Order: sequence, then structure tokens, then C-alpha cells
Amino acid sequence: MRRQLVVMFAAVSLLVALAFVVPLGLLVRSTAEDRALDAARADVSAVTPVLAAGGTRDQIEAAVAITESGRDGNMTVVTDQNWVVGAPATESPRLTAALESGASDIGDVEGGVEVVAAVATGPGMLSAVRVFVPDAELEGSRGRAWLALGIVAAVLVAISVFVADRLARSIVGPTQRLAGAARRLGEGELDTRVEPEGPTELLELGTAFNQLGGRITGMLDQERELVADLSHRLRTPLTKLRLRVDQ
Repeated sequence: MRRQLVVMFAAVSLLVALAFVVPLGLLVRSTAEDRALDAARADVSAVTPVLAAGGTRDQIEAAVAITESGRDGNMTVVTDQNWVVGAPATESPRLTAALESGASDIGDVEGGVEVVAAVATGPGMLSAVRVFVPDAELEGSRGRAWLALGIVAAVLVAISVFVADRLARSIVGPTQRLAGAARRLGEGELDTRVEPEGPTELLELGTAFNQLGGRITGMLDQERELVADLSHRLRTPLTKLRLRVDQ
């Protein structure tokens, strides 16, 4: 019974944990992607003022170098003077559109996502900043999130199993002791009694068992007294008959 209760609690807690973890995991997955893209946008914003102010190549390189994307080699800056700062420019329709029409965009590319921002650097002059966010970075954030949620779910299930085991122990232990006392009483140990313990129902059952044992003992005592009394009453007539037979 104890094992069955623990298994039942474990199954229920696991279902509850899954119902909690799966939707939250999907939400965290989306949040992780947004966080990575927000970091890319922040890196773009860090370089944009230097471009808009017409900074020199050294200033642009310094601005790229202080960003995380720049240090990782995932940022490319193409200026209106055809300077390419950062990672080598790759063929990208979004980057071309930003330099030609000033359109900024975010979209999927092979191996990840690119964030492209157009920057107006003068009348009719456009520069562009491109940040590449690799799938490894996105998946790494998702993996850490799922791992954290998995640990939380495992801890919740473990706590539930521990509580279930303690609860089952508080029920099964008194039940087993009561069953043992009932066996001893059935084998003739009429002085067998139990200490009522456990839930309310087991307390009532233990009290009723003790009352039953007391009643059985009382009935047997009455039976012994009755037999003794009958023996005493029969003794005198039998003695008289024996005397007559002897005569």
C-alpha cells in the first residue's frame, strides 16, 4: 500500500509538473530568442550614433569593438564611403536593401538570424549595420532554460514523493500494527491491545479494536464464572446420588 501511494503521488505530481513546465518552457524559448535579438539590436544602436555623426573609420572600428557582436565577429558595418568594418560583408538582400533604400529588417538566414539597420549619414547617403545571431546562441539560451525548468520539475516531483512517502508511512505503519494485533488476538492472546494512532479513521478503528478485545475478555470471564457456578450446583446432587449408590 505504501508503495502504491508513493507511485500514485509521483504520477500525479509528474503530470502537474509537465502541465506547468511545458507551457512555461515554450514561453521561455520565445523569451530567449527575444533576448538574443534584443542584444543584437542594442549592439546596432551602439554603433548607429557614430555612423550618423560621420565618424572616422577608427571611431567606427572602436564602436564595433566595444559591442559583444563585434568582439564575436558577428557585426558588419558598411558605410556610404564603402568602408567595411567588422566581419567581411556577406551577400545579403537585406543589407543591399538597407544601403539602397534605407530599409531595416530582421529575418532568418542560413545558420541563424540577421538584424540589419539602415543609417542615414547625410543627404542621400546611407550606411548599414548588420548583426548575425547564430543558431548556436539561440539554442544555447533555450537549452539553459529547458535545463533550469527540468531541474525545477525534478525537485518538485522529488519533494512530492518525499511527502507522499511520509504520509503513506503514517497510514501504513499503524495499519500494519493493528493487523498484527488482530492476528495475535485471533490466536488467543486476549490481552492484546493497540495504541490508537494515525489518521482519525485509524484512531477510531484502534479504539474499537481495544473495546472488542475487552468485550471478548469479559465474555470469556463470564463464561468461566457460569461454568464454575454450574459445576458447583451439580456437585451436590451428584454427591447424593453417589451416596445412594454406595448404600
